[in-house]
Amino acid sequence: MNQQQVPQSLFGNQSNQQYQQQSIYNQQQQQNFQQFSQIPFQALPNFPLQSNPPHSHNNIFGRQPQQYPQQMFQAQPYQPSLFGMNTVKNQDIHTNFNDDEKIEPKKEEAKQNANKYNLNEKLSFEVKALYKMGKLLNSRTQYLPGIVSIKAQDQAVIQNQENQRVGVDLICLIDKSGSMNGQKIEMVKQTLALLLDFLNENDRYQLITFESQAQRLTPLKRVTDGNKQYFKQVIQQINSGGGTTIGTATEIAFKQLQERKYRNNVTSIFLLSDGQDGQANQRIQEQIKTVNEVFTLHTFGFGEDHDAQMMTQLCNLKSGSFYFVQDVTLLDEFFADALGGLISVVGEQLEITLSSSAPPPYQDIQISKTYGNMWQKKGNQYYITQPQIASGSRKDYVFELALPKFEGKIEDNHRNVKVIEAVLKIKDPINGAIITKQTSLTLTFFNQDEQINQNESDIDVYAQYYRVKGTEVIDDARKACEQNKNEDAQKLIDNMLIQIQKNQNVAAQCTGIIQDLQQAKQASSRNTYNLFGQKQMCQMVSNNYQQGGVNSLFSATGAQLQQVQPAAYSNACQQQMMFQVQASKPNYKPS
Repeated sequence: MNQQQVPQSLFGNQSNQQYQQQSIYNQQQQQNFQQFSQIPFQALPNFPLQSNPPHSHNNIFGRQPQQYPQQMFQAQPYQPSLFGMNTVKNQDIHTNFNDDEKIEPKKEEAKQNANKYNLNEKLSFEVKALYKMGKLLNSRTQYLPGIVSIKAQDQAVIQNQENQRVGVDLICLIDKSGSMNGQKIEMVKQTLALLLDFLNENDRYQLITFESQAQRLTPLKRVTDGNKQYFKQVIQQINSGGGTTIGTATEIAFKQLQERKYRNNVTSIFLLSDGQDGQANQRIQEQIKTVNEVFTLHTFGFGEDHDAQMMTQLCNLKSGSFYFVQDVTLLDEFFADALGGLISVVGEQLEITLSSSAPPPYQDIQISKTYGNMWQKKGNQYYITQPQIASGSRKDYVFELALPKFEGKIEDNHRNVKVIEAVLKIKDPINGAIITKQTSLTLTFFNQDEQINQNESDIDVYAQYYRVKGTEVIDDARKACEQNKNEDAQKLIDNMLIQIQKNQNVAAQCTGIIQDLQQAKQASSRNTYNLFGQKQMCQMVSNNYQQGGVNSLFSATGAQLQQVQPAAYSNACQQQMMFQVQASKPNYKPS
């Protein structure tokens, strides 16, 4: 369950005097924060203490997405397959989808014995708090940031060498509506063909196009040398025309996932669209309830007219990333990032369970707030699920722990208190083995009149906490812009930047969110928000909570920039593949 505090008077008409008063208050909070080592469980600077913080159960995008009337288009006449295959359109949705090409058994056996990634040794799992020690106060409730952290060590992945990585089933859903005509559809076709260079015989590939209806162009086929030529021929025949009804394509894709005879180690869907479909989110949510498969859904939004909020909501249904493609010549680089994450997957079906375990008299210590939409609460337990994790990546789930006011006396033999227990279950995608890891969070408590000699903050927790707090501010700023309060949005962002940059050690670990906040300030100006800013800010919020994808960068003149530095959430394989794509371009200049 995603719980978010509702900022007081966030979008109210504040005068300059009120902003000055807020600044003075922030300075007072900072002075209190300097005493954090002695009273470590006070709120972080500029986040005022509240005995009973209000919460909102909205999703991370706030209000419901705008609904657009679904356009009705004349169905295109059925065209026989160019290559003799059984082409499936939505009229034929009851056709069997068990024509997927068999994964060679000898390949499967070889993969299980090659380049094995030991999850027990290379995957760490821990729960940490900003401080390990602190005083319990008898005057107010305190809030302590913490994280549940999973880190997978990196490993070298050779994209095209067989038996050196997991096999991937990849289904591409391609918008070929009339608005995709010209450079967009041509760049999509080039990129779909480019993907073949990164896939090998262990992988399977499928193409589905859609406009007002969807059409399955190919079965789910292995990417052998012979089939690569087949795919390239099919790709060249894709032409644009028609409306945009995304749910017709996902309907076919989900049936394909369910009815395929064979399953590869990793499965993913790439959705590419430049349009708007007001019915897509609700329709796909209903469709996905019937799909008992493990997969991710990555979305790619083109140009100025696509619905970025819808695209982020769709990718969040299956823990995917949203790629904002204002400049279509960068599409191949974003595809390389997404595919690199898939071929370096080392674990799937992650399940985390968190339980509050503090004994009396500390039993009221509970998680009071969580960040992101991946948390689910049942009773006194929290659950987090994640389809996949790649080598060289991390997943950090941020929470705040409420420490109620305490009027008793803390005895020496009751100082060390286990407040949270956590269990991780993860599946090895190669051999199917289930790995279980356990950890816990123990805090040391002191009375108000006692001295704490040494109590250093955890910089890693700081960095992850500011990642989500900064992301929360970006989303609040986007909502302010929706109300034409762009100047208020920029002040929110400025205040967050000041907080992070007050501590140089913390700021050095927060370069990613600092860059995002600076980009968000530019995006929230009145001149840029409607051009690209709203889409860029939606992308930041989604990707930062998921810790995946590539957040787009824009120049002051509104040009989308090429990624010259590794993206914040990219592992070595993704960086290598993106560099390979960039280096193949005629105007490439090494950084």
